[in-house]
Amino acid sequence: MRGRTAFWVPRWVGVALVAGLLLVGCSDPDEPATFPRTSDSPTPTSSSPSPTPTTPEAQVEVAVRTYYAELNRALQSNDVSDLKPLVDKGCPCYNAVKIIERNSVEKERTPDAAFSLKSVRVHDIFGTTAAAEVKYEVSAYDVIAEDGEIVTRIKAQRSHYDLSLVRTEAGWILANLFNLEG
Repeated sequence: MRGRTAFWVPRWVGVALVAGLLLVGCSDPDEPATFPRTSDSPTPTSSSPSPTPTTPEAQVEVAVRTYYAELNRALQSNDVSDLKPLVDKGCPCYNAVKIIERNSVEKERTPDAAFSLKSVRVHDIFGTTAAAEVKYEVSAYDVIAEDGEIVTRIKAQRSHYDLSLVRTEAGWILANLFNLEG
């Protein structure tokens, strides 16, 4: 059996930290910001929102929820095909895509990894840019090698981020994130 090195630990800790990353795009001064009703109450994490969100706030919320649902699916399956189009390649959150792809090549898996959204609050929509405050929990999970050996154990954690999204022809995508708890 080959031994594992500490190199693996920072890489997987990065997945947990990278999950919510996005970049604030340029604002459109001709369009005023909208500030939807705020609520700290948890919202369901279903990835099956209404079929056609009509307001920009609803569209952004669907984009955020879809991102986390696809991140979970990609972490558990090593398939990033549906996750890639949801994030800008310049976003630090794109590192999750790279890590999952590398794990696929190295035949490592994370079948129990799960990001559970606790709240989403969309705010500051300016033209083609938006921001959404999210709180989520990451369950403890193991990184498992092809032979079943545990490569790394990831501890459970809670996170609080402000995500920046940009509207493209395909819809809202994640561009950056800001850690609101330092």
